[in-house]
Amino acid sequence: MNGNGGFCEPIFGMPLPACLTTSIQDRSWMDLANSPRIEEVFGQTPVRPRFYSTSGITAATKWWRNELDEETLQCYLGTSEECATPGNISRMKTVIIGDLGPDLPFVLDYRDSLADPSVAFLGEGDAWRRVSENVCDLLAMLGSQRPDV
Repeated sequence: MNGNGGFCEPIFGMPLPACLTTSIQDRSWMDLANSPRIEEVFGQTPVRPRFYSTSGITAATKWWRNELDEETLQCYLGTSEECATPGNISRMKTVIIGDLGPDLPFVLDYRDSLADPSVAFLGEGDAWRRVSENVCDLLAMLGSQRPDV
């Protein structure tokens, strides 16, 4: 389920789900950087977690899409191993929405659905891993107190 009321705030043509936009607007999204459930949900201890504002999402995604040199990019694309889901990631079909510390981004992954992107995380070991079916589920798993999520 993708949040009540559709989408808004497109980032490089990718619409942010309404539940994320609402959570950013009321600052509950950024407050999730202090959630005691981060390690459980992402499977990794956070270093300095940040859940980005809309301007932060835009800046991080611009860097990801346009400013990475080829050598650095190879560190972020992930692995193509079949056992790693979602495997290699497409920087043109993702939007960075936060990070758990240096070089530990998590993204909306639009490859399977523009309407309901999943959330993937690049943890240690250079493998992207799906952490939730969509961002509304991520909000619930991290303990968002929003009644409409």
